[in-house]
Amino acid sequence: METRCYDTRVRAALLPLILIAFSHFAVADEPPRETIEEVLAVVGDTPILLSDSELSALVRLVDPETGESSEDYRTRLLDARIRLEIQFRDLEDAGLLFRLDLEPERVRGLLVARGGGRDVLEVQLSSKGLGWPDLDELALRVAAVDAYVEQRLRPRVSVTMEEIEAAYQQLLVNEIAATDETPPPLSTVQKHLRDILVEQKLNVEIESWIQRATERQEVTRFTG
Repeated sequence: METRCYDTRVRAALLPLILIAFSHFAVADEPPRETIEEVLAVVGDTPILLSDSELSALVRLVDPETGESSEDYRTRLLDARIRLEIQFRDLEDAGLLFRLDLEPERVRGLLVARGGGRDVLEVQLSSKGLGWPDLDELALRVAAVDAYVEQRLRPRVSVTMEEIEAAYQQLLVNEIAATDETPPPLSTVQKHLRDILVEQKLNVEIESWIQRATERQEVTRFTG
């Protein structure tokens, strides 16, 4: 993914660290500064904050992989959060948010469940300086992307009988040929094979959309 540079004024406004300076009556003294938030990346004119990444971890926006280091997991979380923002901004720029049937409340419930339930998540949110409105913003983005995938991309996917037969031959007949087993009749696995092919094609559609959306967005990343 190519990272484009902002002009000097924009980059000055989007430093990796957002600092707040407290007033000091002694002009000669350097005002003390305290880091209150860290900007990990910027998508368009939207910063992705450290708190956004922490929220993504709390609700397991992506699941950790077996044996994965905490650093690698944080990197994948940030990748996922950046990608989500790219998708959401693309839908917003295209004026599609008002044309899709969104279900943010349903998605919010799923995120709460992934976060361990309302009581557990409320404590964790508070410990990170986050609140329910932050979760609502995340739920809206996930709901928008889900709606676009299901309502616009999935209907484009079609699978022919020839493709099902080819998958049957490749995934079942050829694999079982080296054993003494008999492959199940095509009629008994046809729906399952069709579902597999649909999801494969849908994933191709999604990745194609993400690639186009990424090309339309300015993305700057400040951390690995």
